[in-house]
Amino acid sequence: MLYEIRDATPHPDHTVTITWTDGKRGIVDLTPFIARGELFGALKDPGYFVQEMTILRGGIGLTWPNEVDFSADGLRRDAFPDEPMGETAEPPEPTKRPVLQSASTR
Repeated sequence: MLYEIRDATPHPDHTVTITWTDGKRGIVDLTPFIARGELFGALKDPGYFVQEMTILRGGIGLTWPNEVDFSADGLRRDAFPDEPMGETAEPPEPTKRPVLQSASTR
């Protein structure tokens, strides 16, 4: 897990405004998941969606009483699809260190 959720506000249009612990804030639209029906069917009711959402312990995701949950990392990826994450992220640039010369090579 790379990210943790600090705060999340659900909206009747099935979006959630999320603030992660690094301070970044974004909006995630869960409509595509809800449209699948089945397990996600209960989330279709805007009142249930808004009133019953909670943040999982440790900020690891969002959940509803019917045990539908979304991970903080997956939600972050949905909110910021162009943001590098985890093993797919670009490696950091190597730190350039000065070349030390010994007294005999000067």
